[in-house]
Amino acid sequence: MTGLLIDVQTGDLLIEDGTLAIGETSQQVIEHALVAARGEFRERPLIGAEAAKMQGGITSRLWCAKAKQMCRAAGVEVSRITYDDDNTITVQ
Repeated sequence: MTGLLIDVQTGDLLIEDGTLAIGETSQQVIEHALVAARGEFRERPLIGAEAAKMQGGITSRLWCAKAKQMCRAAGVEVSRITYDDDNTITVQ
């Protein structure tokens, strides 16, 4: 996917040399789909894996499968998502 890049530090649009930066956005889309709450994206209200709710709690066994479906619905094909005991999410 190609689109507008977001600055990792500030969360604002990335500006390079006085213009908006355009580049590969697949990682950004995956991150936003995993972090977002359901209903946060008006045009796609079912996308939002709500990863922050899992911190320090019990994870659902089906969360990884649902998160994978949400990434696909957002337009990014992923083959596997895992969630480790140390709250690390791995996307392949």
